[in-house]
Amino acid sequence: MFDDSQRFRDNPQLLFLLSHYAQQGAEDRATWLDRLMQMEDVEPKQLSALHGELIAFEWIEQNSGQAADMKDGVIANCYRITLSGLREYGRFHGVEISEKAPEMPEKKFPRKKKQKSDSPAAIAVVASEESLFPAA
Repeated sequence: MFDDSQRFRDNPQLLFLLSHYAQQGAEDRATWLDRLMQMEDVEPKQLSALHGELIAFEWIEQNSGQAADMKDGVIANCYRITLSGLREYGRFHGVEISEKAPEMPEKKFPRKKKQKSDSPAAIAVVASEESLFPAA
């Protein structure tokens, strides 16, 4: 099993990026955060790869469908820390995170009402079919 703390020791930029989202999202993990667009000594392509690694390990989640347009060089409401990411951040710093995963609200869809088969429209359709196709 690969030790994730070793991953952070090998790549301090990954830890910095996770820390960025963990510190901002620790109070309210439901809030979507702006994407960190620049890091010192990190090229934009490498920063994208770091974001991808955080997503791959499910330490942050992406809100690409609802992210706000890029304004002033920032993509708003793009990422948030996951419970797993917060726990990994805490584990690396020797702090236990005991928060439970939030319960997802159950989606309830309205039921369609069944049409009665003896409605006037159904009777009219049957009557017109009988006139087109008489019984032999």
